[in-house]
Amino acid sequence: MPPDPHVIRQWLERASADLRVADLVQADPSLIAETGFHCQQAAEKALKAYLTFHGVEFDWSHNINYLLRLCRAKDLSFAQFEPSAARLTQFAVQFRYPTSEPIPAIEESLDALSIARQIIQFVLQRLPPQTHPAG
Repeated sequence: MPPDPHVIRQWLERASADLRVADLVQADPSLIAETGFHCQQAAEKALKAYLTFHGVEFDWSHNINYLLRLCRAKDLSFAQFEPSAARLTQFAVQFRYPTSEPIPAIEESLDALSIARQIIQFVLQRLPPQTHPAG
């Protein structure tokens, strides 16, 4: 059965929303860890949109490397993101809760924002326009 474009669009709309939130909070240095979290979430949801479109089942994981490996099985060009995937994955949990870990530097969060944007754009280029978010 072909994938439902509406479901793919929902994944991408949520990825886009996370990226917009990251754009908003990056201006406030006290929210820098949250910026990274929303970047990680944006990339995760975009990758899950791609996998859903291709009918690939996936575990409910926040691990960007894991999701990229599944995507790479459909399109080898996803491998280009593997070196930066661990930098995104760390924002899923590591900086969200009080720990002894220092909060990330602004450069790390800006790097996460750049990676997330690249992944979302890359996924959009590989999915049909009827799955893309409106606007």
